[in-house]
Amino acid sequence: MNDAIRISSPADILGFIPHSLGFVPRESFVFLTMRGKTLGATLRVDAPAFAEPAGFARSMADYLALDTQATAVLLAIYTASTPAPGQTRPFHDHVEAVIETLEGAGTPLQDAWLVTPSHWQNLLCDSDAGCCPSESLESITDGQLNAELVFRGSSYQKTPGTSYAPFAGPADREEQIRHALPGVLGAELRPGRELWAEALTRDGWMDPETAVELLACFQRPDLRDTLLCNVIDPELPDAEGSGNLLMGEGIAPDWDRVDRAQETARELIDAAPEGYRAPLLTLIGWLAYLKGQSSVAADHFKLALADTPGYRLAELMEQLVSRGTIAPVAKNQATAYKRHR
Repeated sequence: MNDAIRISSPADILGFIPHSLGFVPRESFVFLTMRGKTLGATLRVDAPAFAEPAGFARSMADYLALDTQATAVLLAIYTASTPAPGQTRPFHDHVEAVIETLEGAGTPLQDAWLVTPSHWQNLLCDSDAGCCPSESLESITDGQLNAELVFRGSSYQKTPGTSYAPFAGPADREEQIRHALPGVLGAELRPGRELWAEALTRDGWMDPETAVELLACFQRPDLRDTLLCNVIDPELPDAEGSGNLLMGEGIAPDWDRVDRAQETARELIDAAPEGYRAPLLTLIGWLAYLKGQSSVAADHFKLALADTPGYRLAELMEQLVSRGTIAPVAKNQATAYKRHR
């Protein structure tokens, strides 16, 4: 069976971007590398409102160079901004600097598009010549590729950012977790690992008793770290010496298992009162970091710190992604996350 996705038009590429990122970008530059005729990596950065054009372009070229198989680059600019006086497009100077820098790097800008709240159009042709008319946003959302991805089960948020509903479970849920904690703290790591492994392989709804037990497990730091590692390596008995794994170095994850872990963590967040969500938010953020989804990762680390101020693991991971660090596993085409197989 061939699960490859056929992209045959600019609208298809623009339809692919939200599925790749998990949300519709706003005020963003989204770069996609090309490996011959195949799409490679996706990089989203905030639109450079105040960044100096040449420096911005060099930074983007450095990031894109991490895809050593890239032969060209595509760019989509999402903005509600209008062109500066005397210029034909928003961020004109930045686009020109990007074109020049990528050309010099041997990965030329093959094409680019402007996406506004009302329409999209080609960014590189001369709009005065009438060769690049505006297209409706519906041509993206109603396109064949978007329909195919939705059929395959893909979805995305209509706006950037991450939020979770306030806890709406039983009033005594916090008491239940506290009641379970002594047993978790006094036990070996193995029972918690087995419960987590079962949760990642189950089909259907998680019963409240299991949810409470897992929430208690994630409150114990050494067990929490082990459960994180077990998403990637189910056989690890503990998290000792797992620094490289947590950084995404030298691993080849089962991405279906990673997706299941994130979904299970979201289910547990729904079952957790405020003050008990930070480990799960950090887990989702860490797995997003491994996928190369820095924006999603950063959102979750911030939510973890809002839930539990000073939560150390979230602080460390937020510092990592804020420096622009890309997980080594995400840089390697052979091991990088592929959402649609």
